[in-house]
Amino acid sequence: MAKDNAEQEIRRDLLQKTCDLFHKFEKQKLDFENKKQIQAEWQQYLRCDGLPDPRVVTQMNTYLHLWQLNPKCDDDELERRCIEALPMLEMLEDFVANSRQYSALQAQSYNEVRIALREQLSTAIQFASYTLLRDLEKHLKFDSIKLASYQREFKGLRLNLWVAVRMPTRKPKPVEPDPEPVELSFPSMRVGVKLPKVIDGSCVCVRAARSMLDLLSESSRSYALVADMPNRYEDLFTFNVKEHVATYKLKKEQDEIRTKFYKEIREKVRELENFMKANPYTKNEKEKEELDKLNMAEPPLLSDPRTYISEQNELAFAKYLKSCMTRTRSGEVNLRKYRICGGVLNLDLLTTPPQPKWMRGCITLTTLQLPKSLQPMTYQVQYRAPSPPPVGVTRTPEEIEMEMKKVEAEYEKLALVFIDLPQELVWSEPPVVCQWQEARKLWTSNYVNDYKFNEDKLTVQFRTGVLWPIGIATLRYSNMPYQGWDVKPDPDSKGVIITVTGVSVTVTWLCVGNSVRLKWIANATTPALKEHFNKPYSVKRMLQIMREAACDFFPDFDAHNHIEGSCPKEWVMERHNYHAMAFLSRAYNFQWSRWNAAAGYRTIVMQIREAVDKKRESKFQLLYVTPQRATILKCNEMSQEYSSEPMMGLQFYPDLFTLNMSYGSVDARRATFNMKYRLVETIFEMLQELKLSSYS
Repeated sequence: MAKDNAEQEIRRDLLQKTCDLFHKFEKQKLDFENKKQIQAEWQQYLRCDGLPDPRVVTQMNTYLHLWQLNPKCDDDELERRCIEALPMLEMLEDFVANSRQYSALQAQSYNEVRIALREQLSTAIQFASYTLLRDLEKHLKFDSIKLASYQREFKGLRLNLWVAVRMPTRKPKPVEPDPEPVELSFPSMRVGVKLPKVIDGSCVCVRAARSMLDLLSESSRSYALVADMPNRYEDLFTFNVKEHVATYKLKKEQDEIRTKFYKEIREKVRELENFMKANPYTKNEKEKEELDKLNMAEPPLLSDPRTYISEQNELAFAKYLKSCMTRTRSGEVNLRKYRICGGVLNLDLLTTPPQPKWMRGCITLTTLQLPKSLQPMTYQVQYRAPSPPPVGVTRTPEEIEMEMKKVEAEYEKLALVFIDLPQELVWSEPPVVCQWQEARKLWTSNYVNDYKFNEDKLTVQFRTGVLWPIGIATLRYSNMPYQGWDVKPDPDSKGVIITVTGVSVTVTWLCVGNSVRLKWIANATTPALKEHFNKPYSVKRMLQIMREAACDFFPDFDAHNHIEGSCPKEWVMERHNYHAMAFLSRAYNFQWSRWNAAAGYRTIVMQIREAVDKKRESKFQLLYVTPQRATILKCNEMSQEYSSEPMMGLQFYPDLFTLNMSYGSVDARRATFNMKYRLVETIFEMLQELKLSSYS
């Protein structure tokens, strides 16, 4: 404890100053972002385009209110709304993602406006589809007297309608031929569907709409992170002070327990000795035996205070992870584990609304059908494939053939859907096809049967008994845990290169100033994300772009529940170390270490070497980081066995930043203090999102 006290005094001097410097840079970045927002508000005001400023919640509420007062929407109005609303939604998504720079009330208001705008846009799509179907002759193109179609591409939306117009009924034939199934193809969406024979193809209406924006998933109960990290923004000095106080408090309690124990022992010994003195002529064998036991007695075994508190912190994080788990129903897609990518495909069987009838004198009559909304055609068939026979039961070829015919007969009642997967996404494994259950607000695969995935052509085919909205779900963390990572200065610019190798692909980013650029993706199966190469984005925007492309390298705090082989670390320590790495990133090359995964909850192990002198490359050493200290280890990455023994002659350093101030070369220290806050905070934010130490 004396040594712990001495180290705590060093922390009060060095670590507190380091944390103050880190806070100063964070505040400068927030002030810079606020200044940018004020300038953007002024530019929006000068633009005077009649549109609201998404930064001003009152303007957005007025815009939404006026939109709700006039809900009528045709396809031209829908085009205008898409052009207006999608950039606003993108800005609002960015505000919600960067909620730390706003007050709690502001962040909540932005989120409420964002959700309301999404709902209003979804309503507009439905109303526009209804308006188009209300007058087929005016809005649709007639390929024949019986068939009409509509096709249009909006911003972020493709809409197709196919209508078989109901013709006058004829006298039935004595023997009616079997109806032909309706087969439809929508090339603009790369989707095809074959309807079952049970659906009357002579008067059917099919709507196919692909929205690039997922307007459904967010209302699912498994979408959002249940709880945020309790100490997400706590600095390392405050964390150590709390632990130090708790350690001494626990030590005091343990000392009191031991003092009380020895006091009781002394009283019992004195009592026995007095008894034996009062009875000198008896043997007192029982008393002597009890006295020997008391003299040999030890206090109850109490764990080391610091170790106990460390274990409690680890248990608290395990409890947090457990609280973040979401129970799902059978067939339900857990959106904490999966993500709907490539938008949402609506394949709807609809009832054609009553059409206008032309009368004399340019008068039209239309039957009024309430409510004025799309009416789905009744079609729902639930089929579950038969379970395999029990182990050891053999079936005859006749039984197998009979069962196959039965399955094929059931399949004939289901719609067959073909989808070409978009090339804009990174496909590393077969996706999950699911459908939206509006009543329960969840994605389910219960109605998906006979699923087939062609990896070479990137197509999926399946049968379904309902035509509900279709989503293609991908495993969010299919590239994790990381296979390796590297952070080093960029020799061609004043930036820093971050390279992360996942299970399937390797991604390289370049952090320069206030932005991050996607440089390269190796081993990708599609040309996804190429249009974003070398374009500057904020870290949050880069995160959104890569998640939408099914290339998620940015785990949430509950990702340990869904990734095998992760190695969770004490977050306050990990976050502080990322900030120190960001400061040192132009002077050092950091790499992953194979010893990190097994190092424990409160230990980070990585490789480090100076990278100031480009002509002379130094060797990698092992950096050892805990919440209490940072040091260089005696062993290295190539050692046969791991040892936490520090290098000879090193003093006590509270963290990586202070270690560099004494251990680093003059050039390394100079490069550290020449770092600008924009670059430091960009790298820091990127490392926080990647969480390299917890997943490699």
